[in-house]
Amino acid sequence: MTMNAWSAAILGTAIIWAAAIMTTAFLLLGTDYFGPLIPILGGGAAGNLIVLAGAKSIRE
Repeated sequence: MTMNAWSAAILGTAIIWAAAIMTTAFLLLGTDYFGPLIPILGGGAAGNLIVLAGAKSIRE
C-alpha cells in the first residue's frame, strides 16, 4: 500500500491537531479555560479533517 500526497496531508493534519489539543490540554489543566476550549479545538480539528477528506474525494 502506497501513501499518496492527499493521504499524507490528512495524516499530517491529524497529527498536528492531536499535538495541539494535547499540548493545550496539558497547559490549561486545572484552569477555568480547560473545559470550554478542548471541545472548540476538537471541533476545529474535525472540521479541518472533513474539509481535507472532501477535497481529496473531489480531486480524485
